[in-house]
Amino acid sequence: MKSFHGKTIVLRPVEISDYEFIHSLRVAPKSTKFLSIVDDDPLQQKRWLEQYKKREDAGEECYFLIQRVDNAQSVGSLRAYNIDNEKKTAQCGSWILNENKTMTSAVESILLLCEAMDELGMKKVIVDARKDHAMALRFIKKISQRFHSEDATNFYYEIDMPVIMTEFYKDNHHYIERDIAQA
Repeated sequence: MKSFHGKTIVLRPVEISDYEFIHSLRVAPKSTKFLSIVDDDPLQQKRWLEQYKKREDAGEECYFLIQRVDNAQSVGSLRAYNIDNEKKTAQCGSWILNENKTMTSAVESILLLCEAMDELGMKKVIVDARKDHAMALRFIKKISQRFHSEDATNFYYEIDMPVIMTEFYKDNHHYIERDIAQA
C-alpha cells in the first residue's frame, strides 16, 4: 500500500514501529469512550500490528497513520478491514484524530481513504460509529448513502464508492488538491 497525500495531511501505511503512537491514541481518555477496550501494555499493540502486517500482505486490510504535512507529526489513524476483493467491499474504522490534527484532517482523511479504496476497486465501504458518538455520526451520515445496520453499540452506514467519488469527492476535492509548489 502506498501513501496518499492531501493539502495538510498524508495517509501513510502503518509500520510496526508506530505501535507506541497508535497505543497512545487508543488509550487517550477522549478515545476510550468510543473504541473497543485496549490493553494498557503498548507491547500488545506491537504484537497486534505484527499480525496485522500479515493481513495487509494478504490484501485483507489497510491501516494508515495520519501525519501532518507541515511537520510530519502523527495526528491519527484510519483503517480499512474485512476487504473482500470478490464482493468489492470493505469496512472502515479505527478512525482517530488527536488534538494536534489540522483543521481539515477529518475531511481530508476520508477523501484520501476514498482514493485508496477506489484504487483497490472497492464499490462499497461500510463505516461505523458508536451510537453515542454524535459528532462522528453526523459526519458519517453526511458522507454515506444509506443506513446499513446496527448492533448493541454501533450504527453502520454504507458508502457507495461510485457515488462518493462523483459527488462528495468531486465537491470537496479542493481540500486535498495540493499546490504545485507543495507537490
